[in-house]
Amino acid sequence: MSQPTNSVAGTPYGVPAATAAGPPDAPSLPPDSAVRELFVQGKNGAAWFYGIAGLSVANTVVVLVGGGLRFAFGLVVTMFADAVAARALQPGGNMTTLAIALGFNSFVLALFVVCGRLSQRRILPIYALGMVLYLLDTVLSFLFSGFMKTGGGFIGLGIHVWVLWSMWSGFVAYRRLNVLERQMMTMHVPKPGSL
Repeated sequence: MSQPTNSVAGTPYGVPAATAAGPPDAPSLPPDSAVRELFVQGKNGAAWFYGIAGLSVANTVVVLVGGGLRFAFGLVVTMFADAVAARALQPGGNMTTLAIALGFNSFVLALFVVCGRLSQRRILPIYALGMVLYLLDTVLSFLFSGFMKTGGGFIGLGIHVWVLWSMWSGFVAYRRLNVLERQMMTMHVPKPGSL
């Protein structure tokens, strides 16, 4: 009688060596708490777009009613339009200029709200575009901090940098979540939140 070729420990009914060793090591997934933390970090970073838009609206209202206090979190680019709108409200001012300034502000602020909405849906190219727009506003804050009062000068610049860092942290968290989802799809594991 011939000897079996796929036996373990000399028994003809043994498990083949490939099966006994088990499946190859699969990539391990982080615990649920770490995944939840990534969701929260991403959502908080993207929420800054809403905060920036809201505080910029508040700055516009303050300027138009003649107040002197402004929020440093607001956009510098809308402060220029606010100044034009405030001049147009003076006696003899041009209402067309006022409408153009307020229309410009509305467009910019709507753009930030849309960036916030799509960023929280983890559309990373839009998230990156929003961060680039805020970075350009930060450059404006730096260029004009010594020439005009833009929410506290260098304090406003520092706040812009801190907000950019918070946005970047959220962007990185969402990018990690996207990588985890791709890993789960290859492992046939349900996506987080789909259970």
